[in-house]
Amino acid sequence: MRIIITGGCGFVGFNLTRYLAEAGHQVTVFDNLVRRGSEMNVAKLLKMGIRFVHGDIRSVEDFSELPAEADCLIECSAQPSVVSGYANPVYDFTTNVAGVINCLEFCRTRGLGMIFLSSSRVYPASKVNSLPVVEKATRWDWDADAERDSLPRGFDPFNGISARFDMDGPTKTIYGASKAAADFFCQEYADAFNVPIIINRCGVIAGEGQFGVIHQGWLTFWAISCFFERPITYLGYKGKQVRDILFVRDLCSLVRIQLERLRELSGRVWNVGGGRKNSLSLVEATELMERLANKKLATSHQEQTRKGDMIIYLTDNSEITRDLAWSPTVSVEEGAESIARWVRDNQTTLAESGL
Repeated sequence: MRIIITGGCGFVGFNLTRYLAEAGHQVTVFDNLVRRGSEMNVAKLLKMGIRFVHGDIRSVEDFSELPAEADCLIECSAQPSVVSGYANPVYDFTTNVAGVINCLEFCRTRGLGMIFLSSSRVYPASKVNSLPVVEKATRWDWDADAERDSLPRGFDPFNGISARFDMDGPTKTIYGASKAAADFFCQEYADAFNVPIIINRCGVIAGEGQFGVIHQGWLTFWAISCFFERPITYLGYKGKQVRDILFVRDLCSLVRIQLERLRELSGRVWNVGGGRKNSLSLVEATELMERLANKKLATSHQEQTRKGDMIIYLTDNSEITRDLAWSPTVSVEEGAESIARWVRDNQTTLAESGL
């Protein structure tokens, strides 16, 4: 299959590019290289014989440099930080909404299919945080004893949040609102123009090679902080807020399945994440990275929470497991070990990059 990957020099895009190229697909990468560290992947792509096009999805003219014939576009380019959108909301809009519409138009006019990587942040923190919780020793958890009749659609205290959960309401964050808008446009293009489109609302994605920073790529940021002995501050919730982790190798295997059934599955929307078994609180992540690095991580706590933060978010994968026989295979322990090993082996590069 002939595939175009936008944002193909970023963490997720690069891993997908390499995975699909090794599986025999013909891949072209389209990237503006604005993310720190992404420029380092260009030489690796060229060495693998993968075509690289320097362009920006916000510029319609840049799409003219892409191959005249292709089968599918995988949209991985985004402003991915929940925090940055509050400082520059227009950039979130132009990249995460207008840029995606440019991708949709390219697919519509060229007859391509599209896989869109949306986000779990399309769900409002105000509604997620209203779900009943209990405090445990190292994490918050949803209250399994809550009255079932009172729980909202798309939520199960054990399995988590499915794609049926309500998206209406504020505190998605500016980033989440931009991803929600793009998500809806993808659904409409699939329906209005019969463009084959699949939407994956991904939770936290992690893995080796991710240049984790304080506002994005938090598990790798934990590993980097531990190895470089930098202090970390928990922001609210006693550091017990919880996320599930989807390791990038599992996301790659899912996309490969979806590519093979793109037209059959057009219009489908799934929540995709690590699920409960691959979940960590910040406190638990600290303990794990300390053990893997054999170092003590200095931590502090402030009561003020970060705007739009969720106490707990777990992805309910039951629908995509039922539909595609896919589920995560990389455990938290295995994935964290891989990240820690990568940080250990690349400390000089990471230091020189300013991380």
